[in-house]
Amino acid sequence: LYEHYEYTGDVDFLRETAYPLMKGAAQFYFDIMTEENDEKFLCPGTSPEHGFIYNDETCNVGKFTTMSMSIAKDVFLNPIKASEILGIDTDFAKELQATVDMMHELRIGSEGQLLEYDGEFPDAEPHHRHVSHLYALHPANLITADGTPELANAARRTLERRGDAGTGWSLGWKINFWARLFDGNHAL
Repeated sequence: LYEHYEYTGDVDFLRETAYPLMKGAAQFYFDIMTEENDEKFLCPGTSPEHGFIYNDETCNVGKFTTMSMSIAKDVFLNPIKASEILGIDTDFAKELQATVDMMHELRIGSEGQLLEYDGEFPDAEPHHRHVSHLYALHPANLITADGTPELANAARRTLERRGDAGTGWSLGWKINFWARLFDGNHAL
């Protein structure tokens, strides 16, 4: 919705259609967040089809996931920007910003990869085609090669570790990830 506004510059669309929907989504995420040790996160979390090893068992649910946290941050930042453009809901935007400031940060693992779950756990399938925890790189813009180079390098390392194999949609996402990392040759 916000990207549609950015592309078109249609302030009426932003005011009448996009902002009410974005605000509702932000309110939903705000209401389901948990706070612990001065950090906010969505709990519990799962990463589509990809698990980790815990106590010699494959697990698919963690305290939270990087994907869910990235989606929530994206959902919060868009109405903050829209509120400023439209000159409305400044108190709500401040509340969202305070929450963003408390949100658990994306973390980098011991092998330079972007962590998928709330902790560093061994991958159940190290070369699994799913890389949903790279949502912050694409379709969101929370990780960028020129704006957050350390996280971009972690995203790159994640892609290298998982490999290029996959099915149609997975390969499509991987192409977009490599393009966002300014690696057109690898995208090709």
